Amino acid sequence: MNITVKPSDLVEEFVRLRDEKKRAEDTYKTWLDENYNNRMNEIELTLLDQLNQLGSDSISSPAGTAYKKLSVSVTTADGREFRRHVIGGELWDLIEFRPAKTAVNDLVERGEPVPPGLNRSTFFSIGIRRKS
Repeated sequence: MNITVKPSDLVEEFVRLRDEKKRAEDTYKTWLDENYNNRMNEIELTLLDQLNQLGSDSISSPAGTAYKKLSVSVTTADGREFRRHVIGGELWDLIEFRPAKTAVNDLVERGEPVPPGLNRSTFFSIGIRRKS
């Protein structure tokens, strides 16, 4: 077997390419933020503020519709307490090796409290849909 390229040269080239790729990704992310993401975030916040001031859930325009969408987050505040609650009550539908967001939301919607050891928060963000 004739090896024309030394493994050490390939390792060196790979490391160089990986470093250059990382720099390119960082540069591109910065460019996206400066040219698109920052302004789009500002527009979303402004539209959400306007919708809240108007007491409206959506605003339609010739270009599309901006609407409020509710996002829900369920995180574990105290894993030990939550596991004890699940195991003690045999409430297996509340776990997926993490809190089961849908099951926790169903409890809250039925008027039951958030299970011990969990945090649940809701927030509005903005969605923008193009008109067809």
